[in-house]
Amino acid sequence: MKITKITIIFLVACLTVAGGDIRQAIGNPNQIVQSEVESTAKPIPVSLPVKARVLLNNGDSRSGKVMDINSQHLTIKRDGSNRKEAIANVARIEFDGEVWWPNSSRPIVIHGDEVEMKGKPRRFQVQMDGLEWVNTEEGIAVIKPEAVIGVDDRKGLPRSMRNIINSRYIVSVIEFQSEPQILIITATSHSREE
Repeated sequence: MKITKITIIFLVACLTVAGGDIRQAIGNPNQIVQSEVESTAKPIPVSLPVKARVLLNNGDSRSGKVMDINSQHLTIKRDGSNRKEAIANVARIEFDGEVWWPNSSRPIVIHGDEVEMKGKPRRFQVQMDGLEWVNTEEGIAVIKPEAVIGVDDRKGLPRSMRNIINSRYIVSVIEFQSEPQILIITATSHSREE
């Protein structure tokens, strides 16, 4: 039996109806289609430049390389040692410097002039656990599509970001909203020849 997009939508609608939410399934079929499309979206590739300046709510700052961000704390590496800072204390992170870029053989370090900008910076509103590390040492990560709340103050994930190939987003700023726990990631799409 060949499964098509229409078959999947029909099965989701049947499950929704069987689950007791008949009015929602009949009255809002777009929600069913949206759920199916979101489930096929690929992770959004991002790179965090090696230099980071962490600005704290009390006006202090820390510098180093961001090694981890989660709902509790972020980890900054400087002079070979890691230091944790509670997320509640962090206002934003500003990034600069070289970027690790994965290619077909192994990741390489590139400089800003070796990438081609593709458009203006975008602002991703993401759930606090929406950034998944691929390689923490090299600052290579992905944004989980299911964790995206909105992009550029518009709800949901734009169609153009559902399957990014041959480019990635270079992060310039990450801001933190404590209530609700949201990351606002400002990043610009770049492409590069291997």
